[in-house]
Formats: sequence, structure tokens, C-alpha cells
Amino acid sequence: MKNFTFKQNTKFIPLVLCLLIYQITKAQDQEFVRQQYTPAEPACVYYADNYRGAHSTFRSQAVANNMSRGSACSSFIVTYNGFTPEAEAAFQFAVDIWANSIESSQPIRINANFAPLNAGVLGQAGPTNFFTSNAPGALPDVFYPIALWEKLEDRDSEDPPPFGNSDSVDISCTFSSTFNFYFGTDANPPNGQFDFVSIVLHELGHGLGFVGLASSDGSEGTIRVGNPPRPSVYSNFIENGSNTSILGFDDPSMALQNQLTGNNLFCNGPQAVAENGGDEPKIFAPNPYNGGSSYSHWDESTFLAGDINSLMTPQIGPGEANHNPGPITLGFFEDMGWSLCASLSTEEFEVADLNINPNPFSDRVFITINNGNSGVYNLDLFDINGRLIKSSGATTTDGRLMMSNLQDLERALYFIKVTEMDTGLSITKKIVKN
Repeated sequence: MKNFTFKQNTKFIPLVLCLLIYQITKAQDQEFVRQQYTPAEPACVYYADNYRGAHSTFRSQAVANNMSRGSACSSFIVTYNGFTPEAEAAFQFAVDIWANSIESSQPIRINANFAPLNAGVLGQAGPTNFFTSNAPGALPDVFYPIALWEKLEDRDSEDPPPFGNSDSVDISCTFSSTFNFYFGTDANPPNGQFDFVSIVLHELGHGLGFVGLASSDGSEGTIRVGNPPRPSVYSNFIENGSNTSILGFDDPSMALQNQLTGNNLFCNGPQAVAENGGDEPKIFAPNPYNGGSSYSHWDESTFLAGDINSLMTPQIGPGEANHNPGPITLGFFEDMGWSLCASLSTEEFEVADLNINPNPFSDRVFITINNGNSGVYNLDLFDINGRLIKSSGATTTDGRLMMSNLQDLERALYFIKVTEMDTGLSITKKIVKN
């Protein structure tokens, strides 16, 4: 029997240490590094239109009821600069509509100015900053407007570094102090006056996230900003009439410019599409490109004055009022990551009645209906581009449904839509594949 003597190779130890240090360093390099983008100008410029007739769209009854009770779903803190008492009261009325439309655990801070603007400009506004996020359910490598980022991260940007700021402001906006505004809150402006509540409501919508960050130099278009360039979360839900994502075009490029000016862009957010009767709502993309208006609005010719979804079109005329963000816009806000204060529901089927777990999921999800009703449901699973991935029907007698065989899905954010077949009511929730 041979005897073997083990001799330690001391030259191997430094090699192992080097490899270990390399692996640790590599893992650290792959850790999430939050990025920030600070725009140099307002995301939206709101222009006065010609008189198109008197139109009044009122608050939803749910929002009106909540406002009368003083039970807001989010907290807005406004710093007013140069406002008259009448203008401030109308501004606050618009703030209260948004506070009773979206939910956030974090305060939303607004710096509001009342000052002269260029001829024909009613107001201008936008988020003060955009951040990337690795919060559960957040999309990778996209910029979120700061108010939505705070909601997703569940912390105020005034918190400690890396982005702590004792003077944190989420939305910056300026409204013309020289326009003939109507400061009433009844959505009934005279024919010659512009409804201030509607204009503020519109601009705050941009500050909260209805913004695509597009620009054009006349020959090339771009929708990405920062270094390295990234799109806003808004652009993840925009495609052309051939179902090609706007993110699939070189940026910057003439091809992207053609998309931005081709009058052929649509929103494919599952909730926005559902609120539009199954059709993708159209985006404003005229030729030539209109800075401050193009890409970051609903199409003016599709959502005409008087349409409940017309608030986020690029123009408003005297005598026109809209005090309702509109179900399509609110659906799009849900797609981008906001939670709604009053989702589509009835006493029989409410968002609070629906629980989905596990979330994140691996190979299956369980849906629990807590209203005690038995019934037939349809389950639809969509990817972030609104594509239907899987659909199934199920009957529940114990309030529990299941969607299985999901193990082959890519790790990503998805939307699951639960539809009660007897009533046609549906609820859509976000889920994450781990």
C-alpha cells in the first residue's frame, strides 16, 4: 500500500483570495444604483384654444363625497407664490380632486407660482425630478416622476441620502397671472373665461406622471434622458398602430422622429385599455412636432371637448370645464404604478375584497375573493405591454381561485385581471414573477 503525503500549495491561497475578492467586487458592481434626472424645463406647456362651445364635466360622485367628508387618500402640501385669494381657493379645489383620486402614503409637495407667462400659455408644470427604482413591482431602468417614486419606495425624498433634500418639492408649476380666468369651482365658466380649476387639474396630472420626456430637433426624435439615457415609465406603455413599442426604435433617430409625428401612437396599458372599452387610447402625435404638447397628451381629435377623458388633451377653450381626470387617465395612472382612491367597483365586488398571493410568485398565484359570493370568473394575465399571456375561467364556491403553470414566464412585472362574469365588473392588480 502506497502512502500519499499531501503538500499544501501555498501559491494557491492568494489565487483563491483574489478570486473571492473579484466575486465580491463583481456582486457589488451588480447591486442596484439609483439614478436621478432633473429636467431643465417644464414637461408640459398648456395652450389656450379657441372657443368650441360651453362644456362642463363634473367631479365623480365618489370624489365629491370624499371631499365633503374631508377623507382624502393622499396628502398634498402646496407652497403658494403670488396667488390671489380666489386663485388659491380654485387651485386648492383642484388639489383636493387629485387627493381623492390617487393614493400615496407620502406627502406630495407642490411649488405653485402665479406669474406672467408667454402669450397664449395658460400654465406649465412638471415633476422636479425623476428617479429609477428597485422597489417591489417597479420596472427596471426607467425613470419615475418623484411623487410616484416616493409612493413606490414608500418613503419621502426628504429621507436620508442618497437623495435626501430638506427642500424637497415634487411638482413645480406656474400659471399665468394675466389670463381672464374663471375661479369658480362649479365647472360652469362663462363663454369668455378659462376655467382655472381645469387648468390646474391638467397641469398637476403632468406633475404626477403623465409625461413622456420626448423631444425633437426637427430631424431626430428622442424619448430617453439622463446618462445613461432612460425613458420615463410612461413610454413603457406606448406603441404604434402596428403594435411596435416606441422603445423599439433607435434613440435618437429619424425613425423615432417619424413615430413622434406620425399621428399613430397609442397607449397599451391594460387598465387604460380596459377603461377605453378594449381599444387603445390614442396619443397626441401631430406633424410637425409640438414641443410641450406632443406625445405627453391624449389625442385632441379623439377626446373632444365634453368627453369625460378630455382633461389630458393639449388644449382647452374658454367656456370649457373638466373637473374629472377621467377613467382612462386614472387607468393609465394605475398601469404606471399609482393606486387609486376609488377603483371600479360595486358593493358586490370591490378592490378590498380581492387578495392575490404569493406576490412575487413563482409558478402559480391564488386569488381570494373575500365578499363571500360564489360565481364564475375569468382570469387574464397581461405583460407590461398589454399583451395577453394567459387566460382561464374558474368557478369558486369557497372564494378561492388559482392560475397555475406560470413557471416558464420571464422575471418581470405582470397584470392579472379578475372579471366577475355575471356583472362584467373587473379588477386589475400588479403581480411580479420572481
